[in-house]
Amino acid sequence: MSSPARGPLPPRLLALVIGLVYLALGLLGFFVAEPTHMGPDSGNAVWIFSTSALLNIVHTVVGVLGIVASTKAAGAQFYGWGLFVAFTGLTIYGIFMAASDSPGDLVNINWANNWLHGITALLGLVLGFLQPKGQRAAAREA
Repeated sequence: MSSPARGPLPPRLLALVIGLVYLALGLLGFFVAEPTHMGPDSGNAVWIFSTSALLNIVHTVVGVLGIVASTKAAGAQFYGWGLFVAFTGLTIYGIFMAASDSPGDLVNINWANNWLHGITALLGLVLGFLQPKGQRAAAREA
């Protein structure tokens, strides 16, 4: 299930799944919703998630990084910590913007996005704590 060079499958698989979900959301945002739109607009959405050009770019980049990070366990772990930090900040920002319906919300975040980003931050934390097999064995021996 794992190769010595690449590490265990579960962290890599989680990074890949997160990457594919975000890549799909980002690309769908460019093709389904109005791709150049900036600012709050509840009508500009992919399924229940509001979109904007900036949010589509962020989702696409996060997706591509997840796919690349899934090639090695250490990359998946680093990706997890990056997700945790970035999406915790994005969730906090989104809560303030969604609660106030501010016209200054260039990212166009709604409550569905906040839930997605919050869950992603938690998954990033889990991914960050999942250690590659070699590191786990070394930690047990120490």
